[in-house]
Amino acid sequence: MTDKTRYRNPGAGAVEFAAEFLAGFKREEAAVLAPALLRGELHDPSDKRVKRCGHCGYYWRDNSLRNTKRTCSDECKTGIKSLQKRQQRADAALLDTKPKKHKLMDDYIWWLEYPFWIHEYSMIKIGWKFERPSGIALMDYVETSRNQMGDGNRKKSNKHVDYHGDDRDLF
Repeated sequence: MTDKTRYRNPGAGAVEFAAEFLAGFKREEAAVLAPALLRGELHDPSDKRVKRCGHCGYYWRDNSLRNTKRTCSDECKTGIKSLQKRQQRADAALLDTKPKKHKLMDDYIWWLEYPFWIHEYSMIKIGWKFERPSGIALMDYVETSRNQMGDGNRKKSNKHVDYHGDDRDLF
């Protein structure tokens, strides 16, 4: 690690290593010893198995057979791999000289308070999917169904009852 060590949440190996040193101490005593543990002053410097984790930055004891691990736990190993992958993607994006293909949706500025289209052509080519123009036949059908159904969802009755008593036209 560099002089400016960035500490993250400790991994399982670092917690286990700290528990070895701080076991048997009261909470107040452990709080005094914890900064010395972080600086690496409590363990034997000649012990090659005690290392600083490559991800979280805390000291831990490597119990592997060949003493080749770089991280204190699987979570820290995953964290390092994630950071490496992010760096690789950033490098690849920076070195990619091929320009991004222009899409019609790139002409829609949606993130402003009043979204708008930069080019009318793009608006027409994409907008028809969402705002289809209605033909005369469709508008007639909608108007007829509104007249039949009214405001509700039941069909109005077509019966006409004459309450004035005009019986002459029946026979």
